[in-house]
Amino acid sequence: MSKEGLEALRARVHADAELARWLRRVEPERFKDEVLRLAAENGDAVTARDLDETIAAARQAWMLRWIQ
Repeated sequence: MSKEGLEALRARVHADAELARWLRRVEPERFKDEVLRLAAENGDAVTARDLDETIAAARQAWMLRWIQ
């Protein structure tokens, strides 16, 4: 996993409110493709597998917070 690429992408989205709003409006079935396109345009080394793993980890963390 390209941790550096994901962190660079997260930092870019966090720093750009308009970009963050745009990503929130992307249809779920297009989200991964749009994120990968954005990463590629900015030279961030992010793969589909990186996103799949990151999304899965975030979902698991979200679900586990209700168990505690």
